Amino acid sequence: MYHIIYNPVAGKKKSRKNLRIVENILQQRGIAYELHQSCAVHDAEAIARRLTEAGETELIVLGGDGTLHEVLNGIVDPTICKLGLIPSGTGNDFAERRGISLDPAKALERILNGEATPVDYIDVSGTRCMNIAGLGIDVDVLERCQRGKLKGKLKYLISLIKSLFAFKGYRVKVVSEGREETHEVLICAACNGSQFGGGIKICPPAREDDGKLDVIVVGFIKGKWKIVKAFIQLMKGRVIEYVLTTYFRCDSVTFLPEKACPIQLDGEVYHNHAFEAKLCTGLKFY
Repeated sequence: MYHIIYNPVAGKKKSRKNLRIVENILQQRGIAYELHQSCAVHDAEAIARRLTEAGETELIVLGGDGTLHEVLNGIVDPTICKLGLIPSGTGNDFAERRGISLDPAKALERILNGEATPVDYIDVSGTRCMNIAGLGIDVDVLERCQRGKLKGKLKYLISLIKSLFAFKGYRVKVVSEGREETHEVLICAACNGSQFGGGIKICPPAREDDGKLDVIVVGFIKGKWKIVKAFIQLMKGRVIEYVLTTYFRCDSVTFLPEKACPIQLDGEVYHNHAFEAKLCTGLKFY
């Protein structure tokens, strides 16, 4: 029995269209499924918890990165679950990194005919994160997106450009497995996936199944020309090569900002949340 956790507002009309296609295929083939609609924030998390507490193990997320984030956090024991994804959000960053088609029929075929294989995820002080966890300009971008009126991927790009010129940076101590450094940062990110913000490749080498966290620390940039240069490097997926970037791989990392600041996990903003990140394994993903 497949349990589809569905976010009707993800990607606006995209999710409803994708659901119709998915249901038609399942009904035509006589494949058993149940639909569970998320109606408010944290609904998908509660649904996933209820289902997995009852022993269900086959979950399909029909939504975006935010819905996937909630479902991951609701699963009682990730080591006994198989998770599928029908990408239906705005950014779909984890889906793209995973190679999941945006065509709902093809994404469903991957689940029905494919094999669920182990993937990693991040635990950040008790909250799970599938893709990228960070603090700094990425959170500033997200908060601008939430305040703005633009829709789609364009809102990420416009918000990023504005943040590059307005963000003031943080002083952060980075602690990892005997390594301790303090930086004036533009961004600190612990990466399981390679991209965020609808395709911005913050860490191209990161893989969701390699058993390691990829950590990116980009130093604060002063001067408009340097900001533009860094932005070009970022959009080319070459931020690791930038002179102010520190990059390393590890099992765990802690970010300790000098002043309290919000963080983001899979694009969801958290306030007053510690940032002790460790890699976890055992979840199976189609």
